Amino acid sequence: MKRRAGKTVTFSISVDAETRSILEQEASRSYGGNVSALVAAIAKEAKRQAALDWLLQGAQISETERSAFLAELDGKRTPRRRRRRAA
Repeated sequence: MKRRAGKTVTFSISVDAETRSILEQEASRSYGGNVSALVAAIAKEAKRQAALDWLLQGAQISETERSAFLAELDGKRTPRRRRRRAA
């Protein structure tokens, strides 16, 4: 078996047959059958969610900034402010 580029770590997980089937199907559909790439994508998404939770729970932002941020996450565009040219 050919080794992947970069530093990788091999570990084992145990899942039920249905979960394994779901993972393999999704890997086949989106990652050319590479379950490791799917697991890496799931981990990256979990990290993004943790960062989002941290931001929404603890960050000191105004209600206007928070609303704009949530609107952007939902795919809504926020109006851009025009900047004045420097004199």
